[in-house]
Amino acid sequence: MQPVNRVIQTILLAAGILVAGGCAVTPSINPVSIVQVNQPLEIPNRKARVYIQNGDVTAKRDLDPWNIYCSVLMQNVHTAGEPKLTVSPGQFEIIKVREYDEHQYFPGNFVASLLEWHNIPPIVIFTVEMRLKSPEQPGVRALICAKQVESYGRHYPTLAEIKTALGNAIEIKTP
Repeated sequence: MQPVNRVIQTILLAAGILVAGGCAVTPSINPVSIVQVNQPLEIPNRKARVYIQNGDVTAKRDLDPWNIYCSVLMQNVHTAGEPKLTVSPGQFEIIKVREYDEHQYFPGNFVASLLEWHNIPPIVIFTVEMRLKSPEQPGVRALICAKQVESYGRHYPTLAEIKTALGNAIEIKTP
């Protein structure tokens, strides 16, 4: 009975490490950093965010998910007939940073991944979310940067990768 208990303890320990590792803080971005928006960012109709990749504002459908992309998330969705939501140039304080990942399985691969999980890795989207605060623009909620990966391990966007994705549109100033 001892070997079974040891196996259960090992599984519980591994599960705890995975859960704790799912949300962490990117070491190079901390809550005293500043996000500087350098150009007006217009939120599309009936949306709550605008996407940026390689320094250019782009539609979600035009993103290359295998490369780093970022989005500025608003508190509210743009309502048809209302004035456009726009993020104006200015500074935002980063008040919280967290990392998380999302596993995506495609219908045909889900059963296969259950049977042969070591052969068919899921698609994983690694995300860094920076909660933003500005008294001048309280409707701006977060800057979120992500990349899609087809392998196991920790592949969260680094500060250098995030800066490349944002280009000159947005800067992150760290102390």
